Amino acid sequence: MVDGRAASRDPCRPMRFLFTCIPGFGHFHPIVPLARALIAAGHDVAIVTAPAFAPAVTRAGLEAIPAGLNWDESRLLGTQPELCDIAAEYQGEWLMQTIFLDRSPRRMVPDLLKIIPAWRPDAILSGTFEFGGPLAAELLGVPHVSCSISIRWDRWILDRIVGRPIAALRREFGLPPDPKLGAFGRFLDLCFVPPSWTLTQALLRPALTRTVWGRVVKSDLSLGQRGLGAKALLLQRLLALNQRLRPGQAEAGATTHFIGQALGEGDAPPPPEWLARMPRRPTVYVSLGTVFSGQYPDVFARILEGLRDEPINLIVTMGGTVDPARFGPQPENVRIERFITQDVLRTLLPHVDLCINHAGYSSVMEASIRGIPLLLLPLTADQPVIAQMCYENGVAVDLPAPAWRLSAKGLPIIRPDRLTPAIVRDAARRGLDDPAYCAAARALQARMAALPGLDKAVALLERLVAV
Repeated sequence: MVDGRAASRDPCRPMRFLFTCIPGFGHFHPIVPLARALIAAGHDVAIVTAPAFAPAVTRAGLEAIPAGLNWDESRLLGTQPELCDIAAEYQGEWLMQTIFLDRSPRRMVPDLLKIIPAWRPDAILSGTFEFGGPLAAELLGVPHVSCSISIRWDRWILDRIVGRPIAALRREFGLPPDPKLGAFGRFLDLCFVPPSWTLTQALLRPALTRTVWGRVVKSDLSLGQRGLGAKALLLQRLLALNQRLRPGQAEAGATTHFIGQALGEGDAPPPPEWLARMPRRPTVYVSLGTVFSGQYPDVFARILEGLRDEPINLIVTMGGTVDPARFGPQPENVRIERFITQDVLRTLLPHVDLCINHAGYSSVMEASIRGIPLLLLPLTADQPVIAQMCYENGVAVDLPAPAWRLSAKGLPIIRPDRLTPAIVRDAARRGLDDPAYCAAARALQARMAALPGLDKAVALLERLVAV
């Protein structure tokens, strides 16, 4: 084993932290505050990501090191065109198994084995779905830090999702077996999700069981969809059994530290002028992210039809691939944008009363740290899991059974042909009018605000490297 760390570290020189990042805004934006906090503390930081995404890192003012598979999640269909031939309910599973657990790490690890000895980091940090970083770090004897965004894995669930592919990658790169997946979080796990986002409890929700069961026995879904639901119900029972037999397995490990997120409004530009021109009334903000939103123009159309005549302001972002002009002229209370930057978004959200989004991690977190209730339209990937954790915390409005189909993992995702304007309108009214959602959102906001901030994360990293 080669030691890729800086030899005999001089305590007077900056520490060096190398992030490995999936090339997508939903993976990159959550790590930016930590990267900037490390730089502010006087340390060196670089982000290793796909060549196609490196310019986005540079625009954020961070050093980018291009490496690995050349793809861009925000232009997924352009860089991975075979996805067009895969049914929507299987796209998230394809992305996980084919890209995150196969093509991406197989290309990233060899590149990292060259980058790490040259850049000589003191530690390597990787997000939840970037698996090349931990493998390369172990090969070169560099401490690895897990940055848990989106999901804090239960070990039993983690093994069933990534166990076999990770075992195959370890064999391929000459690493010893790791049947308990101890490499994840072995040194440090910085967890950027609330402690109440308990994956096990969310997946054991009685309401989830009823929804999936209803889709299996009382629906017009295909036989294949019903099979996915039946499999999910079986796995749910196995998860419940495992929870009874090993009640502590879902608890945070000794190296896990929950880290809160700052609002970050201080450096944001002033709100756009058009916001001040909109009527003074409750405001609803809509976004379906930057990855899959282009496949769902009809969902935007139904949201607009259902809400444009309501006594609200409606702000809709299309994600960059849907042309707002296709929806024609809108009344003064409706604003459609192709894309809104993170900085501008942070000036809008303090004026928002309800967020309608795809249950993407960044979108949910931006709303949650401000105590804004949610109406979630999960499409694929980790979104149905995040949606269930939001329902478990009472911060999101659920939809009636006909609006759902099932993902490859048997979890509810939006069925666009059944998401009617009336369903959207009724759910939005409940989100705005029922005080229980606002109270739950404010309670979650308070719990998140009570967590240690990024200064704690920086101190933990400094302590790890100094040992």
